[in-house]
Amino acid sequence: MLLVAGVALAEYVAQDPTRYIPNARVLGLGKAYIGLSDDAGAMYSNPAGMAGIEGWQLSSMSGKFLDEYSYLSASGLYATDFGVIGFGFAGTSIGGAFATTIEAASDPDDPIFVVDSSQPVMGNYNNAMVISYANELKKMGYVRLDKLPFADKISIGASVKLFKAALYGDSIVGGDASGYELDLGLTIKPQKWLKIGATGTNVLPAAMGGKLTYASGHTEYYPAVFFLGTSVNLLGKTDSLYKIGENKLIILADYELHPTMKNFPGLMHLGAEWKPIDYIGIRAGIDQDSAGDGNGGLTTVSDMAYGVGLYYGGFRFDYAYHTFAGAPNIDNSFFSLSYAFQPPKIEIPKEAFKLFSPEDKLITFAAQVPVSGEVVDYRVKSLRANGVPVKFNLKGMFATTYDLYIGKNAISIESYADKAFIFGKRPRILRLVTFPDVPIGYWVDKPTSLLAMAGVITGYPDGTFKPEGNITRAEMCSLLIKSMIGVPTADAKAAFKDVSAKHWAAPFIAEAAKKGVVLGYPGNVFKPNGKITRAEGLLMIARFAGIAEEVYLNQFPDIRVNHWAAQRISGAYSAGILEYLKGRGFEPNKQLTRAETVEMLQRTKVVQELLNRDLLNWDSY
Repeated sequence: MLLVAGVALAEYVAQDPTRYIPNARVLGLGKAYIGLSDDAGAMYSNPAGMAGIEGWQLSSMSGKFLDEYSYLSASGLYATDFGVIGFGFAGTSIGGAFATTIEAASDPDDPIFVVDSSQPVMGNYNNAMVISYANELKKMGYVRLDKLPFADKISIGASVKLFKAALYGDSIVGGDASGYELDLGLTIKPQKWLKIGATGTNVLPAAMGGKLTYASGHTEYYPAVFFLGTSVNLLGKTDSLYKIGENKLIILADYELHPTMKNFPGLMHLGAEWKPIDYIGIRAGIDQDSAGDGNGGLTTVSDMAYGVGLYYGGFRFDYAYHTFAGAPNIDNSFFSLSYAFQPPKIEIPKEAFKLFSPEDKLITFAAQVPVSGEVVDYRVKSLRANGVPVKFNLKGMFATTYDLYIGKNAISIESYADKAFIFGKRPRILRLVTFPDVPIGYWVDKPTSLLAMAGVITGYPDGTFKPEGNITRAEMCSLLIKSMIGVPTADAKAAFKDVSAKHWAAPFIAEAAKKGVVLGYPGNVFKPNGKITRAEGLLMIARFAGIAEEVYLNQFPDIRVNHWAAQRISGAYSAGILEYLKGRGFEPNKQLTRAETVEMLQRTKVVQELLNRDLLNWDSY
């Protein structure tokens, strides 16, 4: 036990062994480790730093301190899905001190002390068992901390310390002691190259058990200590301010404050670690401590620290050399051995699942589509399709079905790790209407449905379309004008004399004539019920689509260069309107079918723009 000058109410201060023997790396950095805290030593310095550790780690250090005290520390960390758990032991001991007695014949005013061999030797030990936990806030969805601001940059941690101490020998009675305390830690990473740490050690008040109590009833207290530290990755291959070859340089600075101890000075800890290559780390630091000022008070002294670390595979050997200004000519060397098992890097795929079906932008007649795929991301715990759970087997395979509405559909397939969204896909599907006489697989089945859904074409009252039926001149005007402007309000009186104002197609015919799509026959007649030939229909569609005449290049064997429609046919051929006739004769006098009309219309720019504004506008799904 130790009585420190300046402690409030002259309380006895218990020594915390975890503060002095973390590992040789920490000591070689001048104990400037609060901001860095990236290995097993974090559980003694800043437990929050453990949160960034993967796999598991072991570290141990033993030796003699100031050539008197034996010390031993051992720690282990293990990363789980729910955070990183740590277990540690830190202990110091001294033994072999002989009991003394006053020689019987000596002067009482100047007594002579001699070894009393009849008494057992005296000794002391001070041990601490440490249990630690740390996690990143972004991974703490089970307590909703992942919703806090900047959760992806913050980690928290805690260490519970169970103390066991004893004084023995020289007839000491009641020298056994026990107690417990609590450390809390926090790290924030505002930049990739900067980490800030804060630790409160021994924050448990004495009233809540934060003390060391001897069997004799004597009590000692663990003074609270607060640390604030920074770690700056000045050089490095990644997450650093600068990059110079393979060099890695970390600059560290900590400030230590003792709020419960009067007149106790604030202490600085400075350190740097330089790794010119991956296999070696060179360290130096300044470790401030308190010392008596000769006037009954306390002042600061600066101890120098140096160290080196050798890395091979998961093993790390650390050496530290530390001076002690309060104990001149007594320096100490520290050695520690650590092992870190890094689990094989599991590459996280860009897409958490593969979707086999349905494909995006699918156009189908089916009333139901299969939804199938394979989960390839190990983090996925659940899958949903439009909010409905989808089961997948141990191999990640899943299969279900989805009912489609006529028209636009979208299936939002989302994967989750517990409640956290990981990845999703949203295939868009257009389900087409069907006509009973236009079977699936018919050569213009989809164009027919698309134009019907766009309002360009209509079926007959009985629900059929009659694709092989012929098309009249009036019907053609209706199709073209609907594609262009919808239902017109044109005055039928401006139409042809054989088109009554009461004729169902009068507004369409009048608008078609007005736009120059149809010209009529001599005598201002139109023949609305007349069947259209292929040449006549093409001419009307070409005018409607704004397709210019071109020099005829004998694209069809049955059309001569002097044919009245040859130049329009040539222009339509170049525009891609006549794909279905390539390699065949044109047969200009053959009556045009409704299916052919659909085929030519759906290839025009006007109709394509109409479809792309709505039905084929996939961004609107």
